[in-house]
Amino acid sequence: MKVLDAVARILKAEGIEWAGCFPSNNLIEAVAEVGINPVMFRQERGAAMAVDGFSRMKNREEFGVLITQGGPGAENTMGGLAQAYADNVPILYLPGGPAVSARSVKPNFSPARTYESVSVSAEVIFQPGQVASIMRRAFHALRNGRPGPVIVEIPADVGEMEVDDSVVSSYSPPKRHKFAPDPAEIKEVVRLLLAAKK
Repeated sequence: MKVLDAVARILKAEGIEWAGCFPSNNLIEAVAEVGINPVMFRQERGAAMAVDGFSRMKNREEFGVLITQGGPGAENTMGGLAQAYADNVPILYLPGGPAVSARSVKPNFSPARTYESVSVSAEVIFQPGQVASIMRRAFHALRNGRPGPVIVEIPADVGEMEVDDSVVSSYSPPKRHKFAPDPAEIKEVVRLLLAAKK
């Protein structure tokens, strides 16, 4: 399967049911093929705001996913990503990117590099074998730590490369770690407070 198909299957394994999209990005077709509903918007910022709103309502139980083209499409998402970052809203942004051989050639634009300051995690899939580990780190960042946008850029050439099916079959979604004090310690504090004298 192609890298884009692997990403789509991982999204499906994570329980993603829809994605806010603005063409053109071949990942849109890949997610549709696995049963994820691509919802098209008239402009990238509108799509970013929709996935932001969805993530706000779901409180880290589900996540809004945004898919756009690279270049100008990625540039148009800046306002939505900056707002999600400022408001601590976890969204997954999957922009297309230029081919690896053209990454630093003007006027190409790398969303992952450019938006590092408004994301909690920004990575690029440079090799097909990285798909599962990068997607696992992305979902770990969405579920744990400071909430905010997570970016996984998929270069045009890498997205079309072949990857072994075992990459997807071995994928396991990361768990959400809830941090709380030990219940025994809470009981002890309550006991001490109740025993305290004025």
